[in-house]
This record gives sequence, structure tokens and C-alpha cells, in this order.
Amino acid sequence: MSSTGAMIAELEQAINNEEDIVVVGWKPHWMFMDYDLKMLDDPKNVFGGYEEIHSYAREGLKEDNPEAYKIIDNFYWEVEDMSSVMEELATDVEPEEAADNWIEANRETVDGWLE
Repeated sequence: MSSTGAMIAELEQAINNEEDIVVVGWKPHWMFMDYDLKMLDDPKNVFGGYEEIHSYAREGLKEDNPEAYKIIDNFYWEVEDMSSVMEELATDVEPEEAADNWIEANRETVDGWLE
């Protein structure tokens, strides 16, 4: 069992036994979609600060394929969006299907990227 799998097993056991537990968690992660978890404060940044995700495109893409560039430039999603896709991946849904499901559930957002 992976360390994440072991952590989830311990988390589930504690929840089922109505026991307190502290685990190392991070967002995005599907466990926040499945369990009522609270992030604890980390005033000393022991686990590090916030990280960012950036999209990059090759030089010249804007001129060569403006439609693709526009999607990349407009693309943005929240931690909850990433977590929902990760939740499906954790249940052995294929990545393409998880992406299609997210797009279908968030059509208005995706359409906004395409405008």
C-alpha cells in the first residue's frame, strides 16, 4: 500500500470510529471531496507556503494557432475543480473520461475559455 493509501485507510478508520486524527493533507486532493476535513493553521510554514500552477505555450503558438493559444491563455480552474477530477481518477476512471465529465459539468466555464 502506498503512503497515501495508508494515510487514507487510517483516516477512514478514525472517522468510522469517531476518533480524532491529524493527517498530512494537501489541496488539490480528492479526500477533501469525500470527507469533512479541516485544514489546520501552519503559522511557521512547516509544510511550505502556497504553490501556483502556470500554463505555458511555445513561442509562436499565438500566431500559429490562435484558437489553441486562447484556450491556454483563458484556462483557469479552482482547487475544487482539480479535486473533483482527482476524485474520479482515484476510482479508476480513465483520465480522458474524467476530463470529459468535468467539462460536461462545467460547460459554462469551458465555453468562457473558448469565447
